Amino acid sequence: MFKLSRRSIGVLMRLSGGPNLTWVENGRTPKEKYLHDFTYHGQELSVTEAKNVLFQHLDNNGSVDLEKDANGMAKIRLNNPRFKNAVNVKMMLDLDEITEKLSQWTDCKGAIIYGADGNFCSGGDLKVAKKMNNAFYGYAMSVYVGHILDKFKKLPIITVAYIDGAGAIGGGAEITTACDYRLICNAVDTTAIGFVHSRMGIVPAWGATGRLTSIIGTRKTLKILLESRMLGAAEAMELGLVDGVVATLMDAEAWLSRKVKPDVNIIRTIKRTVQCYENLQETTRMLESKIFAPLWGGPVNQTAIERHMKHKNK
Repeated sequence: MFKLSRRSIGVLMRLSGGPNLTWVENGRTPKEKYLHDFTYHGQELSVTEAKNVLFQHLDNNGSVDLEKDANGMAKIRLNNPRFKNAVNVKMMLDLDEITEKLSQWTDCKGAIIYGADGNFCSGGDLKVAKKMNNAFYGYAMSVYVGHILDKFKKLPIITVAYIDGAGAIGGGAEITTACDYRLICNAVDTTAIGFVHSRMGIVPAWGATGRLTSIIGTRKTLKILLESRMLGAAEAMELGLVDGVVATLMDAEAWLSRKVKPDVNIIRTIKRTVQCYENLQETTRMLESKIFAPLWGGPVNQTAIERHMKHKNK
């Protein structure tokens, strides 16, 4: 028969505050144990340290390209068409550099981000995910890419994501939340936006959960993260996740041009003022990284990566 020592009974009674006992394992209640087991407790990294960790897995495939015009408009192209513009380490570094360039371009009024060859972004590169498939790398990636997208979101310009082709999937969907507006192409019925992370055994890692709650509210955010579905144009519009439907990239550029008619300093002041009310706290972002990391490389995530890798090879 299992026996409790007097000391153990005393601990249980003090925790419970009465006759109902609370089980304690290794000094933790079940709630404390759960929070501990599903939170990253490894080496903490600064943004620079996280960048250096990812840099070890740099390859020369893919890029993010910047085009600027004389009217203060920028176009940012996600360019990895072989894998429907899936994001790899090289592209993360490029986006970081482009964001810094845009922050220093004082005549810039707006920017549109889109994908090469008629597809927006299929998420993170699965080859990279397979190489860096443990909590430490997941934490490093979340810290670094989350920082880039936070910085992009805070740019004093108006930003638009143009979603076309196969759509914005997983990490691609997260990128769109760092933009002020999202436009979806209606050229084909299959274009959609999907926060499909739970299918991969993970949760959003790059700050999208917080941004989504600002865009569509808590209940709708729970709905789309739990259901993990691809959302077509009509449903995404109904949820308030996208702001308009257009036929081409040129149409999306015209849509943005209408938003940025005021003087550049008025636009930048309006954007900065709005940001004062919706800036995410850095501590919240870092907590998200620690919550995400244990899932990255976990058994569900590994199985999902293998399954999708096999599908890609067919």
